[in-house]
Parts: sequence; C-alpha cells; structure tokens
Amino acid sequence: MHLVLAGPGRIGAALVPGLQAQGHTVTLLTRQDYGDFLAPAYDPGPAVARVAACDALLLLAGRFELNAPEEVMGQANATGPLRIAEAVHARFPQAQIIAFLDSRIRRPRSSVPPAVRAYLASKQRLARWVLAAARTWGQTTGARVNAIAPGPVFPPPEKAHSEPGGPCLTPRPTVADLLSGVTFLLSTPSVTGQILYIAAGQQLL
Repeated sequence: MHLVLAGPGRIGAALVPGLQAQGHTVTLLTRQDYGDFLAPAYDPGPAVARVAACDALLLLAGRFELNAPEEVMGQANATGPLRIAEAVHARFPQAQIIAFLDSRIRRPRSSVPPAVRAYLASKQRLARWVLAAARTWGQTTGARVNAIAPGPVFPPPEKAHSEPGGPCLTPRPTVADLLSGVTFLLSTPSVTGQILYIAAGQQLL
C-alpha cells in the first residue's frame, strides 16, 4: 500500500521501519511540506497535490503544549490536521484515514490537570471528527476513517509533562503494539468509525 504519514514526530518516525518491512511505500509530509497550522492563510493543498499515490493517511500532525490557549491547541491538533485529511480525501477519495489521538480523551474535563485541558480538548474534537467523517465519507466514497489513541509509548520529553500514577497494566504500550494496531486497521475492510486504545488501560483511569 501507499501510505502517507502527516506530521510523523516520534511515533511516526518509529513506525516507518515496521511499515516498510511489511512492504508498504511510505511518504512523509512534514511541517516543512504542509506549512504552519497557526498561519492565517494555512493551506495544505499544494503539499497534498505533490503526493503521487495514497491508499491510507496516518494523521499524526499536531503539537503538545502545557497551559496553551484553547484556540492555539484547537488549530494545531484539530483544524490544521483536519484540513490535511480533507485535502487528501479530495485528491484520493477512497484512501482510508487513521488519526492519532491520546488515550486520555475519555477523561471528563473536571479530572484533567488544568495544564493539559486545552490539548486534550483539541484531541477530543479530532475524535468527534473521526466518527462524523467515518459516517459521511463511508456513505459517499467508501473511505474508512478510524483512530488510534496511544498511551505512554515514550517517556515524556520534559519532567513537567509527567503525570502521577500510570497505566493499569505493567507492560507499557510499545511501538510494536502501535504497528499491530495500524496493521489491523489497514487490513480489515469492515472496520470504520473506531477508536483503538493502545494504552495499557490508561484510558480507564
């Protein structure tokens, strides 16, 4: 399959070798390609127009920031990435979409630390879009739209990003687990509108 990874980051970069080992052709779309989500005239169309083929888009684009304004996180983790997905869908109407969320999106706002509320709200918005797009695009073009909500695959880049406690299970989720999830979604034609939590139970806390 021809896979496009938008905003690869740490997770995307770690997935690429496994995807290539499975025989997939991988094209990376980075911020240098699609531009700054926060730019007033943001338009990923020219970058997507240069993509020769796409059977599936892995939508990893976004950004994590503590104590960020909601409008900034909304633009960085919802509006911007959604424009990439819509541009890909317009060019490749049957390409499936796998968005990457955060396993903590199930938490009620009252239980979320204030520093990450704006970030998680933006990921919740992206999750709602996954369900809506799965219904709409599935009926119009047959495109499947799903999501993966990872838990703590990597240690936080800064100590301030850490949270007390941990997942329910001792084995933390790994890149290999995420690769298995991506493989399942890519290869199962009847699955759409699903959020696959690969988080060792972190979504239950």
